[in-house]
Amino acid sequence: MGVKVLFTTSKDIYPKYGVLKIGKYRIEPIPCNLSDSSKSKVRWLLKFQDEIQKGKRRSNPIGEAKLFLSSFALLTQSKLEIDSSMIENIKTGRFSSAIPDTYKEYRRDIKTLPDFELYLNNLNSLDPKIARQFLRACEVYRTAINLIGLNNTLSFFLLCVSIECVSNKVSNMGGNRDKFINFILTYLPTKADFETDADWENVLKEIYYNYRSGFTHGGKPIPEASSLADSCNLNYVKNIIDGKEVKSPGLKWFEHAVHDSLIGFLSKAKQKEKDNQSDLLKEISLESGIVELEIKKDIKPEKFSEEIME
Repeated sequence: MGVKVLFTTSKDIYPKYGVLKIGKYRIEPIPCNLSDSSKSKVRWLLKFQDEIQKGKRRSNPIGEAKLFLSSFALLTQSKLEIDSSMIENIKTGRFSSAIPDTYKEYRRDIKTLPDFELYLNNLNSLDPKIARQFLRACEVYRTAINLIGLNNTLSFFLLCVSIECVSNKVSNMGGNRDKFINFILTYLPTKADFETDADWENVLKEIYYNYRSGFTHGGKPIPEASSLADSCNLNYVKNIIDGKEVKSPGLKWFEHAVHDSLIGFLSKAKQKEKDNQSDLLKEISLESGIVELEIKKDIKPEKFSEEIME
């Protein structure tokens, strides 16, 4: 089957290279508007022949194209977006940065606002080292939620990291996995999703080992059953992996658990008197954007001022 994938990159390749031939893959440049260099993207067409291997009952040419283009992005150190694809001159859908309908809850209007002042006061009451880690967790969470529906495997991984940013600092008991599990079980406001702590621990171990570590150390994507759980609005789906029945939790369910655990942790911060509180957001922000250099010879102040003015 002939496969075509239209994609854009942030970098161009010198015209002398022409059409790129990489193994069975062929990449052809497509003319596009380059009048605004700050906004321009270079368009390309990836083409290859897909054949079902002997002994296999299916192929996944679009998945194969995504993997190839991910490596292409690494090798060219370029931003890359997949626009659309075609198999045997039949369009297979358009790729978009919009969140799929399965995750439409992440684009709904906010009808009830949280108590921002309360949470800000709680944040400023934290030990600065813990506050720093909590804010790092927020940064990671923001990236993770942006990837929901676009790259669920990476989103799952980052949600785990957002918990570990804090759990590894607030607990001295056990290894990283135990700290991860204990943090969620300690600060989650309600644990009604499962009957016992043992059930919770089994699901969280599955996430830590097969979703987090499986991706980090084995390059494994999350099970398809996880996406099925999301589409059916279930906490998890039982399925067979490597001959064993496991509960594969959905990304939406885990995101809610991570969100509620982090908020639960912040809610339990002991507030200080306002007069004794620090402006930790400002203080921590000042830690970045600074480069310390060692000066090997004295610089006269007037000479330094002249060089800056120039």
